[in-house]
Amino acid sequence: MDAQSYLLLSQLQVVSYIKAGFLALFAYDTLLQLEQECLYIWQARWTLIKCLYLWTRYSPFVALVISVAHSIHPNLSCESSIFATIYSGFGIGLTELILMVRTYTLYERSKRLLLFFFLLWFSVAGVSFWAVTKWTDKFSSTTAGTSLFASCYFSSSTIIGIGLVCYLSLLVGEIVVISLTLWRFYRQFSKNTSGLFTSLYRDGILYYLAIPPFTIATIIILFTAPPGLSDIADTPVYVMHSVLVCRLINHAREKAAEEDARAATLANLEEVKFRLGSNSVIDIRPDCNV
Repeated sequence: MDAQSYLLLSQLQVVSYIKAGFLALFAYDTLLQLEQECLYIWQARWTLIKCLYLWTRYSPFVALVISVAHSIHPNLSCESSIFATIYSGFGIGLTELILMVRTYTLYERSKRLLLFFFLLWFSVAGVSFWAVTKWTDKFSSTTAGTSLFASCYFSSSTIIGIGLVCYLSLLVGEIVVISLTLWRFYRQFSKNTSGLFTSLYRDGILYYLAIPPFTIATIIILFTAPPGLSDIADTPVYVMHSVLVCRLINHAREKAAEEDARAATLANLEEVKFRLGSNSVIDIRPDCNV
C-alpha cells in the first residue's frame, strides 16, 4: 500500500468512526427523550407536527445504520451510500419544515407567511435535490488496499462545490426562519426584557440558534477538507438537526403542559374561594398555617 492509499484509508476510517459515534449518540438521545416523548407526543392527538416529529426521531436510524454498515461490509456498493445521502437530505428538509410550522404558529397562522414558507421550502428542497443527485453521481468506491474496509468518497475535490450549493441553500433557509422567529419575539417583548428571555426559554428558541452552527461547520469542512474527509460532517449535521428539533418539540410541549397545570390549579383555587365566600387569598405553601 502506497502512502497516498494509506492516507486515504486513514481518512475514510475517521469518517466511519464518526458515523458510528453519532449513531450511538442518536440512540442515546432517543432513550433520554423517551419519557417525555411518551407523555407529550404519543398521548397527544395526531397532527402534522406529531407525524413530522416521529419521522424525525426514528427515520435517521435507517440512514445511520446503512452508513455504518457500508464502512464495515466491503461487498456493499456505492448505491447504498447514495441512498443514505439522499435520505439524510430529505430528513434534514423535514426538520426545517418543523421549524417553519412552529414559526408559522407564532405569527398566528398568517396566510402570507404560509405562502412565503411554501415557496421557500420548495425552493430550498428543489435546489438541494438537484445538488444531491449531482453530488452523489461523483461517488467513488475504494477498498484502499484491504478487503476488510470499504467506503465511498468524492474522487474529485472540484465536485464538492455542488455540495456547497446544497448546504448554502439550507443555511439560507435556516437563517430566514430563525430571523423571523427572533423578530416576532422581539416585537412582542421589546419593552419587557425579562419577559423576552423567559419566553425564549419557554418556547425553546435557543434550540433554533443551536442548529445553524452545524450547517456552517459542514460548509467550512467542504471548503477545506481533502476528498477522503469531504463527507465527515454529513452524519453529524443530520443527527444534530434531528436531535435539536425533537428536543425543541418536547421542550415546548412540556412547558405548555406545565402552564396548563398551573392554570388549572389557579382555577381550582378560585372555585374554592367562591364556594367559601371568602375574599382572602388561600395560601397553599407547605408552611402555611391554615
